[in-house]
Amino acid sequence: MSKLNRRNFLTTLASGVLGLGVVGRAKAEPGGTRPGQAGASTPKIGKFNPLGKTGLKVSDVSFGAISLFESNVLRYAHECGVNYFDTAEGYLRGKGEIYVGQGLKEVRDKVIITTKHPLDFRQKIDKASLITRVEESLKRLQSDYVDVTMAHGIDDLTPLLNNQEVLSAYDQLKKDGKVRFTGFSTHNAKVTLKQALDTNFAQVVLVMYNHMEGKEIEPLIKAAREKGIGTVAMKIFAGGMQGSLKSMVSPEVSYPQAAIRWVMSNPDVDTCIPTVSSYSHVEEYVVASGKPLDRAALAMIGRYREQAHSLYCRVSCTECLSACPRNVAVNDVLRYAMYFEHYRMEKMAMDHYAEMAEDRKPLGCADCAGPCEKACPYGLKVRPRLIHSHDILSA
Repeated sequence: MSKLNRRNFLTTLASGVLGLGVVGRAKAEPGGTRPGQAGASTPKIGKFNPLGKTGLKVSDVSFGAISLFESNVLRYAHECGVNYFDTAEGYLRGKGEIYVGQGLKEVRDKVIITTKHPLDFRQKIDKASLITRVEESLKRLQSDYVDVTMAHGIDDLTPLLNNQEVLSAYDQLKKDGKVRFTGFSTHNAKVTLKQALDTNFAQVVLVMYNHMEGKEIEPLIKAAREKGIGTVAMKIFAGGMQGSLKSMVSPEVSYPQAAIRWVMSNPDVDTCIPTVSSYSHVEEYVVASGKPLDRAALAMIGRYREQAHSLYCRVSCTECLSACPRNVAVNDVLRYAMYFEHYRMEKMAMDHYAEMAEDRKPLGCADCAGPCEKACPYGLKVRPRLIHSHDILSA
């Protein structure tokens, strides 16, 4: 593949987008490029790390393809040195894998692709159906194999490890050369990482880790590293609210760059996957690759923490759940609202919310005294935020 720079990509963008049947530009994740950040030259990844004991080496700044609409952005990221790409069966209702396949098919042997499949253990899962789902993902990815397949959104490994149909399916996929490594993604790393230490199922894990939540799981991340498990960090921007906060502009470092540098200052984290949906994202995030956590980055993070402390619902926190008399899934509801308002993934957020059981939604919060607010250790105005979240997610 010939070398491509941003100007080449922008010149060919129209034809590429039409070929994909996409109308308009992709919506951006919070934190676009600051003026003057990217010059004419293509930014390059500055550091690669071993992915656990898989034998793979990954760019420290990688590519989360949850809201990608333009395959050429993937190709541009690869030109910048990004070699780890994360997608999932359900992203954009299957189109996410299609875009990844289209964007990377010419460089498939030079990149590492992870895809993920949610497993509902409340229902029967048989070996053949799981194998078929992975094979359908491979078709969308235009690849004979996937480097890493993850069980998606696991809060407790016990049902997975006790399900012989699931384990047998993954073993068969590995034996057939369709999957190289297995693992899981989780919002409950305090439980699942500990469980992963007692099994060989996970060669790679995807965990939530950022400067506002994650310190408590650092010993587990270190233990996973010592066991040889590759560790990938997600939700690294701690809600991505910088566009709604004051004093978040710096001539030295952008907030996303500072957040990336904070995450990757932990030597036990192999790579991070900020959500990428535009060329400007690629350029802004790649600039942070290999950069130390210096004074300017720490100052930016400090300003964000101060302003977001009582606004950001920590995804891994469950303190308010037992206080709710109606069993509302508070953290899930507020997480979907975060996707809607700050990540600008409105349709995906509304789809997730629509799939929730009605009795887990905040339908009776208007008449509630709000014990969730007293239980919140961070001082969030939980009740009005739940009401607001329902309004925007069910519109």
